[in-house]
Amino acid sequence: MPYPQSSDVAPAQPTLAAHYNNLRSDALRLGQANADTVDLAAFLKRYVQGVTLTYLATNRLRIIFNASLPPTLMINGFMLQAYANVDLPAGMFSGAAAIWYVFAVRSAGSSTFTLTVNTSPVEGTDQRLIGQVTWDGSNITSVTTLVPTFSQLPIADYDSGWFACAAGGSYFKAHGLAQFPRLIRLYHCADSAGAGEWAEIGVVQNSASSYKSAVHCDATNVIVNAGATGFAGTAYTTRRESSTGFYRILAWK
Repeated sequence: MPYPQSSDVAPAQPTLAAHYNNLRSDALRLGQANADTVDLAAFLKRYVQGVTLTYLATNRLRIIFNASLPPTLMINGFMLQAYANVDLPAGMFSGAAAIWYVFAVRSAGSSTFTLTVNTSPVEGTDQRLIGQVTWDGSNITSVTTLVPTFSQLPIADYDSGWFACAAGGSYFKAHGLAQFPRLIRLYHCADSAGAGEWAEIGVVQNSASSYKSAVHCDATNVIVNAGATGFAGTAYTTRRESSTGFYRILAWK
């Protein structure tokens, strides 16, 4: 069946029942017959993307905001989306050891959502069960997300591009994430444009018998310290040993 079935109406054109019915069919069922499909509200009733619970210091929880995949979900027929990190308020856990359930909460007059917890997994009218935590009576010991998460790694939030490196070098790259990166990958290549093999760098050679991690970070920078040795100070892998070349940093928040 062609889509859309509805069409533009010219000024002074008589309004027909078919105009309204076709428009309604397009909006609710993408033009399909009622018997052949559910409507969009039913189809999207449990829709969710980009919602992953993480531990936040002092026994709190956070859904991290990612502009390339903003936390989005349906609650009670309302389409909601986060515009910043969504944090569970402090002091929500108490009492003896138990499983606590985490809910996204809709509030009237807002197009985003908040978080709350309960020892019961039953959803309230404007709540959506999204996760659970294990509470040992004093601390959170595990965090589990109970909704589908994005199964494909998104494009890196920060990409340094290729930059020259050499043994003994120290490189500070401002990542602009306004938080500690959750994932960092450092690559080495012999070519300034990344032609040929990329070698993922875990450790570099700091001396003839010393191998150390090259990557550090804080809330502002990704820091790469090449090894001091000229033998394999920038790359030490099963396929490559180098004291020069080019690095590239990818980081995700």
